[in-house]
Amino acid sequence: MENKVKKQSEQEKTRTLTSTGVINFKNRLTIVLEGLSGNAFAKKVGMSEAVIRDYLCGKTYPSLNRLATIAQKCDIPIEWLATGKGECRLLPESQGKGSIDIPFHHLNETNSAFSVLETIPFDITLIKHHSCEVDNLIAVWAKGDSMEPTISNHDILIINKANAKPIDGFLYAVQYDDHISIKRIQNQGANLVLISDNPKYPAIVVDKKEQHDFQIIGHVVYLLKDLN
Repeated sequence: MENKVKKQSEQEKTRTLTSTGVINFKNRLTIVLEGLSGNAFAKKVGMSEAVIRDYLCGKTYPSLNRLATIAQKCDIPIEWLATGKGECRLLPESQGKGSIDIPFHHLNETNSAFSVLETIPFDITLIKHHSCEVDNLIAVWAKGDSMEPTISNHDILIINKANAKPIDGFLYAVQYDDHISIKRIQNQGANLVLISDNPKYPAIVVDKKEQHDFQIIGHVVYLLKDLN
């Protein structure tokens, strides 16, 4: 009887989280990260990396005071962060709403496969605060598991090609030896280090003076998670 009551309680909790939109908090938080690592974002909002990791995995949900802190530090409405309702950014109403069509590319093993497939509509309010030019934006499907748990296979990434100057810890689309992938970049003196979030993939060291087979395509400005 006790197990039955506990099961009913869990089911009711899940229904409540689903109906209010809270259950998808981890997906909205992923967007709010804007390409930062869990550790960097944790420092930004003054919380532990373990807490942020649990939020991103959907293991736990933030208390009201932590929710308010994240919203304040990231300049986003607390209602949107908690439930998904309303606008993602605090923008003047005069800026209006609308969408843009971003060219959709296929992120594959070779540069020759990096070609336009179609376009994807994207809410323009989500990129206005980045001061991006529409013509510099491309969308790609992620491939593989090298950036798990941050990026999963078939997630969609919005990339700003105009921002190719590497900043430590940020996500970039890079071409290396005809292989195109998403990596974090770290400056280490005379070298650039390409880092995968999945620890089973070793870091790649690139000499800054010998970048013949290396190119930074652009900075990842948004990550759209595949929930299937």
